[in-house]
Amino acid sequence: MKQKIIISGGGIAGLTVAKFLTQQGHHVTVLERASSFSKSGFLISLKSFGISIMDELGLTDQLREASSPSEFVNFRESNDEIIQGISYEKMNQDIERSVLITRGGLHHVLYNDLKDSIAIRLSAGIGKLAQSDNEVKITLQNGEELEADLLIVSEGLRSTTRQSYFPESVLEDFNVLYMGGRLKGPHAYEVGKFNVYIDVNRMLSIYPIAQDEIAIQCYIHDSGNLTSIQHKANELLTSSFNSYNNEIQHLLHRFVENGIMFIDKMGMVNSPNLVNGNVVLLGDAGYCPTALSGMGASLSIYGAKALAHFIKEQPNDLKTACSNYNTMMQPLIRKFQGNAKNNAASFIPDSQEKLNRFVLSFRAASDVDMQKIMTAPIVLTEDQLNFKISER
Repeated sequence: MKQKIIISGGGIAGLTVAKFLTQQGHHVTVLERASSFSKSGFLISLKSFGISIMDELGLTDQLREASSPSEFVNFRESNDEIIQGISYEKMNQDIERSVLITRGGLHHVLYNDLKDSIAIRLSAGIGKLAQSDNEVKITLQNGEELEADLLIVSEGLRSTTRQSYFPESVLEDFNVLYMGGRLKGPHAYEVGKFNVYIDVNRMLSIYPIAQDEIAIQCYIHDSGNLTSIQHKANELLTSSFNSYNNEIQHLLHRFVENGIMFIDKMGMVNSPNLVNGNVVLLGDAGYCPTALSGMGASLSIYGAKALAHFIKEQPNDLKTACSNYNTMMQPLIRKFQGNAKNNAASFIPDSQEKLNRFVLSFRAASDVDMQKIMTAPIVLTEDQLNFKISER
């Protein structure tokens, strides 16, 4: 039996699940609050099972074509001394090679593949919902009414639908400010070789992605609210690194003046249940692990495949399918949110003592140790890769 499925949110998770469900023959409509899509956005690293799933969708070539070169990364102290250097080829020799790409670039690959095969409605946001046993009635903000057998909510970290209809879900402030984006113009850095500066309460990453373009990302501990921070973001960025070398200070001033910058507070979504009747949470709307997990995009893609997998197994029993999806996802959510907290403690230490400990241990790590540190936390079990729910 083919189901009528509406997806609210046309981001990475929403479009990925739309692709899978369309392949299964379901009637899929994507609602997107924005009036248009953009190829811009901050850099993300798609890794491991995220790459494998994109390959399954037949999108690997497009993905790599839209990606940026990534060969080597040096972790440095604020005085430029190298803590540890890592070759991406060595680090990924036992897993799928990671792909560095803008969020908008990844989204564009998915959108281009889907735009002619499913209905994608822009400027369409949900106003309210009403549920019966077997369907959900959706009233859009413009008053239009829609009906579906299942509503998939993939609206992102600050999903209004989640806030209204999943009262047990909590958005946890990670107390870390993210500022990142891209700067066009000539530079002296070697393309594909990155520098990541580890410091007390902050981390700065410089990614030369082309001869005439640099991507910049920084994380700063900050307990303030996003609105107040946005008014002082430029000053905060430059002042946080005003003791660094002149080249970095000049780069950040150029970035502030001429770059494309994205500012947000890192947050985690803690949802004890991803399902409410005929409504299910997907991607950052349901389980954002923050960018500090390094696996936010891959986990969104995995969740999309997991949900589609269980719907394919139980096409006539969506409640059971969604329940199995929730059971599958919960331990993975805890795993990657735990990774994010561990990464924050390691790479954005909150004291000089913790920074010193990190520098000593990271500097002493062998290549084998580094591979374990960087890749072991992101590997899934065979059962997880095959969506086999463990019996308790």
